[in-house]
Amino acid sequence: MIKIQEFHEDHIPDAAGLFVSSYEEQVPLLPERGSLYQEVVTALTNKLDRCGYAAFEDGELVGYMIETGLSENFMGKRTAFSLGLYSHSSVEKNRGRIYQELYRRSSHRWVKKGYHSHVLSFWSQQDELLFTLFRLGFGMTHFELIRDLSYPEAADTKVSVRLLNSALPIKDLERDHQDHYPRAPLFWISDGEYSFHEGSEGCLLGAFHGDDIVAYMHLKTNEAETPILASEDTCRVASAYTDPGHRGMGIGTSLLKEAVTWAKEEGSKRLYVEGESANIQGGNFWIKHFTPVVYTVRRCVDERI
Repeated sequence: MIKIQEFHEDHIPDAAGLFVSSYEEQVPLLPERGSLYQEVVTALTNKLDRCGYAAFEDGELVGYMIETGLSENFMGKRTAFSLGLYSHSSVEKNRGRIYQELYRRSSHRWVKKGYHSHVLSFWSQQDELLFTLFRLGFGMTHFELIRDLSYPEAADTKVSVRLLNSALPIKDLERDHQDHYPRAPLFWISDGEYSFHEGSEGCLLGAFHGDDIVAYMHLKTNEAETPILASEDTCRVASAYTDPGHRGMGIGTSLLKEAVTWAKEEGSKRLYVEGESANIQGGNFWIKHFTPVVYTVRRCVDERI
């Protein structure tokens, strides 16, 4: 029988051990993190003042979930988060049941405080957890993906890819990119505007059809939406966009091929990208060329409760 208790300091060592085990079970492309256990211990210690619960079976810690933050206006809602991946984990046996009970307790407290929107991130390989959260009313909002540095099979396209020293050539493209997000079916309002400043870290690749720039891809190193996935040998696709009139021509793949070359020159071992799951054009491209490693899901509870 699963028993739920308030999460406290004594649970941290076993909880960190659970998370490290779950990390090691994921796809082999994840960064090696020799200090992962201590990273998780520190992260959990810093969140001890948040809402948190531990699950026990036969006196053994089998799962935990802690709140990592609250927002007064995320996607227009007061929202409680359990993000960062380290914020929850469980043993494989009875994983779905363990999460049901942990979420029951957490959601009760969140809704009692007026936070009717709940957001969690978890490993994409955990199919049982995916279905459990689906049953609990969650739907995906974002995903994070990685790939090795093998070259994609680029189509024969009449574009040339060049390294840009300034963001000025992509000014109009980026305006179109930002206008894309509020449209169906994405319906996403960005909290800030993308910007690439001359002299900033990373590189900006532009794809030209004749004299016209029709697509771009911005790359950065040692950065990820989920910090545990960031490392010195990880290259992030920070932003990318192709003019709608030039899609389906292999331009994105040509940019990705040059991105792989740049990542290799930087000493990276993998490419990483994060995106909105309802972004049809971008999402379909990333899924084709990358492997999902993290899903972020959201549930909105009836605010009359």
